[in-house]
Amino acid sequence: MPRQRATLVGGTSKGVVLDLIRAQGPISRVALSEATGLTQATMSTVVRQLLDDGLVVETGRGESTGGKPPVMLDVNPSSRFAVGVQFGIESLTYVVINLAGDIVGRTRTGGSGRAAPRAMVDRIASEIEQTLAGLGIDKSSVVGVGVVAPGPIDPQRGLILHSPHLAAWRDVPVREMLAEAIDLPVLLDNDATAAALGDFWSGRLDDAVAHATIYMGTGIGSGVLIDGIVFRGASSNAGELGQIVVTGRDGTWTTLEEVADPGAVVRRAHELGHADRLKLAGHDEFEDFRTIAMAAVRGDDEAAALIEESAELLANGVLTMANLFDLDSVSLAGPAFTVAGPTYARAIAHRLDTDFFVRSQHSVRVRLSTDASDAAAVGGAALVMQTELSPRVMGLNTPSGVH
Repeated sequence: MPRQRATLVGGTSKGVVLDLIRAQGPISRVALSEATGLTQATMSTVVRQLLDDGLVVETGRGESTGGKPPVMLDVNPSSRFAVGVQFGIESLTYVVINLAGDIVGRTRTGGSGRAAPRAMVDRIASEIEQTLAGLGIDKSSVVGVGVVAPGPIDPQRGLILHSPHLAAWRDVPVREMLAEAIDLPVLLDNDATAAALGDFWSGRLDDAVAHATIYMGTGIGSGVLIDGIVFRGASSNAGELGQIVVTGRDGTWTTLEEVADPGAVVRRAHELGHADRLKLAGHDEFEDFRTIAMAAVRGDDEAAALIEESAELLANGVLTMANLFDLDSVSLAGPAFTVAGPTYARAIAHRLDTDFFVRSQHSVRVRLSTDASDAAAVGGAALVMQTELSPRVMGLNTPSGVH
């Protein structure tokens, strides 16, 4: 007999109610009816279904407002789990969250490097299995896997199209391949978009109206949320901040990535003759970037100048985004910000404070993501949960986005 797959509910009244309980619980049936506009009879039916599915539990009675104290409801955190996989050439990060959105486990392993797609997918499937086993989580309670990768991608078809940082990955049907290998539903999305969704899911955006999460791994991207809705563009590849055209040091046109991403910092160190003194290994640009960032933190003037130059260039790009989208919130996420994040945050905040077009009307809050190195993986896991909970909230690619 085939194993029953754990599923959540879609963008129906059940999904709306479950999402509201997750966000505001413990909460009573009466309060849910008032918040949703559903009748108390309908609410009673919906809640009973959620209780029968094990997604919601009764947690006791609340305060009386004159009559019988109401029965309070909250989500059952351990009833469902989701896995997020942050895919990159520099590292692979696995995060598991429960229904309440809490991180229950995380693992980081070596990146994809130059591995062939099939071998890499098989490795990812194996590492997911090991992560779940280590946490004592049965696959039957896992709703799916959210894989997030640098663009461009085709999330509707589940393809990694091509990437300057993933040369072997061209038109790879990673969603289909991984779903077959792991025997779980799989969703594919952009890493920067996922990082922004992770910020939203975790409630870290407060009352932000227009938010951008700047994501820097080996490249530079961004995810944009307007009133909590993802701005995706025509092909779900919006926010490629690293592809903004800028003037290079020699006066020719180039992209922001070419002058500001981790690889650019390492190349600049070589150009200026700092590589030997900084003990750059030369076989892994991202590790060499970490070496420079660590030296900068320890007070090395030349290393600090390299990081600050990159930060100033990135600040120019973020200023352009802020002016285009009238941002009021910016967060920095991704492994490149793990060590040198404060330098980048200061540079961006200063540029926005000084040059933001409508600074007389409002400021732009700039901060590091709480889970800077794991933000995209957290977002990938949240993406799977939120897709099933209430896709209308985030403008997700559903239902076809899930294999």
